[in-house]
Amino acid sequence: MNETSLPLERIMKQGIYIFFMLLIGYVSAFAQQTWTDAANNSVSFPHSIERIADAWPAHNAIVTMLGSGDKIVATIVTPQMCPWLYKINPHMQKATVAFSTDSGAMGSMEELLKAKPDVVFVSSGNKNRELFKSLGLNVFELSLTDFFSLKETVLLTGKVLGQKALIKAEAYATYLEEVTRSIEAKLKPIPQNQKPKVLHLSGIGASYVADGSDSMMDAWIRLAGGINVASELKGANKVVSMEQIVAWNPDIVIIGASSRSVQASDFLDNPVFKTLAAVRTKKVYINPKGMFFWDRYSAEAILQVQWAAQIFYPELFKTFDIEHETISFYTRFFDYPLSKEEAKMIIQGIPPPR
Repeated sequence: MNETSLPLERIMKQGIYIFFMLLIGYVSAFAQQTWTDAANNSVSFPHSIERIADAWPAHNAIVTMLGSGDKIVATIVTPQMCPWLYKINPHMQKATVAFSTDSGAMGSMEELLKAKPDVVFVSSGNKNRELFKSLGLNVFELSLTDFFSLKETVLLTGKVLGQKALIKAEAYATYLEEVTRSIEAKLKPIPQNQKPKVLHLSGIGASYVADGSDSMMDAWIRLAGGINVASELKGANKVVSMEQIVAWNPDIVIIGASSRSVQASDFLDNPVFKTLAAVRTKKVYINPKGMFFWDRYSAEAILQVQWAAQIFYPELFKTFDIEHETISFYTRFFDYPLSKEEAKMIIQGIPPPR
C-alpha cells in the first residue's frame, strides 16, 4: 500500500460520512409525524414543530408550559385578555393575533397564512376548522371538559411538540393525579348534605352568567367538595336571572376575574342578594387569574381546585398555603420565578403592572 492510499481512503470515508449526515438531515427536515386528534382525525405535520398557530385561548398557556411558547407565531390571545401570559412569555409580543374571539368570526386569514404555521391548534367545535384545512393548514383539534381530559390534552400536546415537551407534560400529568387523589381522599368522609352550595358566575353586571354541569367549572366545584347549584343547567355561560340566583341561595359565590374592575362588593352590595347565605357570611370571592383564567379550561385549573377546596373547607386545609403552591407551580411548570407579590396579584385576579 503506497503512502497516499491511507489519506485518500480516509478522505473517501469522510466524504461518505458527510454525505449520509447531509442526507439524514435532509430527510429529517421533511419527515412527517402523524397523530390522531380529539375529533379522531388523523393529522400529519412536520416532525419538528417550529411554528405554532393557536386558536384556543387556554391552550396558548399549555404550549408555553411545555416549553414551546417561543414558537407561537399566530394566536387568539391579546395582551388585554391575558396580560400575565404576555409577561411570563414575552415571545407572545411577536405573535400575530390572527384569530377572532367573536363567535363564528374568522379573524385574519391573510395574517394566519403569512405566519406559515406547521400546526394550527383549535378547540373542539371550532367553526372555522374546515376553512383552515381548505387553506392547506394542518389543523389539530383538542377537547377539554374535566380533569381527565385536561391531562389527556396536555399529554397529547406534548407528544405533538416533541420529546422535551412530552417530558414536561408527563410531569404535569403526575402532579395533577397526585393533587386530585389527595383532595379526594381528604374530602371522602364528608357527607353530601354537609357540602357547601356553590355558584360560579363567569360574568356579572348587565347580565349574570352561570356555569352548569358538563363544564370544567362544574368539575372543579365537585372535586373541591362543593355542590354546583347551577348543575341543572347544561354547559357553561348560561344567562340567569337574579331571581334564580336568589332561589338557589348559594353558600359561596365565586366570580370569574374577567377584568380588574370586578369586585366582590359589586355582588355583595346588590340589595337583591341581601338574603343569600353567601352574602350574609360574606363568602363572595373573585377568582384568581394567571396565564389564563384559573376557573376555566386551563392548565392552572389544578391550582383552582386547591384554592377552591381551601375556601370550601378552611379547617381541613388550614395548613395549605396557596401562595406558596402558586409560586412553586409557576417555577416548576412555567420556568418563571414568580415573586410573592406577583403570586398575591394572580390569586386576587389582578393583572401585572404595565
